[in-house]
Amino acid sequence: MEIENNRIASLVTPASGQGAPVENQGKENTNSSSAESGNTSSSSDRVSLTGAALQLQELETRLASEPVVDSQRVEAVRSAVENGTFTINPERIAEKLMSLEEALTDAR
Repeated sequence: MEIENNRIASLVTPASGQGAPVENQGKENTNSSSAESGNTSSSSDRVSLTGAALQLQELETRLASEPVVDSQRVEAVRSAVENGTFTINPERIAEKLMSLEEALTDAR
């Protein structure tokens, strides 16, 4: 079976913007004119962050600097398990499970 693509090619033309990446659709003429004149609007663009956004940005920066895993804690637990000195506290496990369940229920 042969597929005829001549009809499809005639529908997609550079002038229609089809076939161009989404970011570039409808911008072919505007980008070339601003590039030719040398004027860009980026020098007058301003962004203002709210207090909450600034706090989130700071928190993200602090979290990025922290290690993903506490290697010392992992080694201490591994050593305790291997030595047989690791103790399990069922009450603490139950409390943590209940608080997790409450947090998940409140989040809905």
